[in-house]
Amino acid sequence: MEFGKHLGKGIWGLADKALPVVYGLAYVVLVIRVLPAEEFGNFVLIQEIFLVISGLATAFALQPLLKFAAEGADDLKQVIGAALPLNIAFIVVASLLCVGGNDLTGALLNSPSLAPLMLYIPAMLAASFVRNFTLTLLQSRYRFQEVFWIDAMHFLGAPVGIWVVSHMHLFNTALALILINVASLSVSSVLGLVLARSLFRVAFRPFGDEIRKVWDYGKYSLGGNFSYLVYSRADTFLLAMFTGPIPVAAYNSVKVFTKVYDMVSQVMQMFILPATSRLSVLGEQKSLKAMVEKAILFFTVGMVPVFLLFLIAPPLLIDILYKGRYIEAAPTLQVFSLLALIAPLLAIGTNVLMGLGEARVSFVLGAQMLGISLLLYLVLIPWLGETGAALGYVVSSYIVAWLTIIKVNRFIPITVAEVFRRHKDMVAFVRNRLARFRER
Repeated sequence: MEFGKHLGKGIWGLADKALPVVYGLAYVVLVIRVLPAEEFGNFVLIQEIFLVISGLATAFALQPLLKFAAEGADDLKQVIGAALPLNIAFIVVASLLCVGGNDLTGALLNSPSLAPLMLYIPAMLAASFVRNFTLTLLQSRYRFQEVFWIDAMHFLGAPVGIWVVSHMHLFNTALALILINVASLSVSSVLGLVLARSLFRVAFRPFGDEIRKVWDYGKYSLGGNFSYLVYSRADTFLLAMFTGPIPVAAYNSVKVFTKVYDMVSQVMQMFILPATSRLSVLGEQKSLKAMVEKAILFFTVGMVPVFLLFLIAPPLLIDILYKGRYIEAAPTLQVFSLLALIAPLLAIGTNVLMGLGEARVSFVLGAQMLGISLLLYLVLIPWLGETGAALGYVVSSYIVAWLTIIKVNRFIPITVAEVFRRHKDMVAFVRNRLARFRER
């Protein structure tokens, strides 16, 4: 797989995954600077619960859809017909649990004012439902330009909505921010339905084999992603349980910087998972190995400047962005800087395993990740607070990345030396791009 051949799609993919970064910057200026700490902390908790449910729904129904559609399923209608009801059922059950357990959640997370906000999570899930489904269909066909515009409706629309409501002097609560997100997610879903209408053909009575295929893949994918999502967000929830929403606000004022890691991981998912699925089906083991080695080197080198920025300049970054607020969180950002060196390896390894159809292996890794991270959080958060939460997150990420690459090596032998030899491909790639730029 030559990355240069996919540069056009890659630019749209990168632009799409840059949208959350733009959203994050607007979030810093328009939200974190403005909202009272308790209101911001409550919104963070609502957003985290929403993202956990959305991520689990994606793992259960949409990730199987992406895999089988990317492999060139003979009848896409059948795959969609099998995935759609599973997705609907998951969202409905999760919504009922949020409504029924709102008071208990508020008590557990040390924030009674969180309970009424829990009632709005079903609206957020409904608003994003069509958006998430159509994004999966478009990604399976590498139609990243359309993916970009659908995401733009939310990630650019929400900041515009916040700016408008702020100028109306109505933006001072977590509820206002939730309602703005519901509106932007709804607009994104409408556009998704329009752009993906040619793919959205549903078999309302799918074959039993298709349902079993999606179910068998999805149940392991769900287990693996459940562990990952709990591990990646348990820091926030446990911090709230031990300290309340105000320290959560300070912690997430710097955790928002790690969105850049999420952007890189999602770009890799857009390419690595479907490409691995296709190459493995075709039996092109050599091309698959080359792709994985190049991806590890290219993305890791690309993250070095981010590592240096977050390690050296946290006080300056926080002072500029927050105008003196949350300066106590600077050491936490320095801890998060260490993620830059391992995030590409973890994301590539995870998506390679899923692309190979090894959902059960991913499930086992996810369970290991969950156990390791919870142990570290329970030891470090009561002792070190926000910094302990960050340390637990980073250390568990390094351990699980090591375990993931061990599993990948069972199917695709990779060594450090072979990865470093790919620097010649990187040099050739850069020279080729520079030559084309000069020709223009």
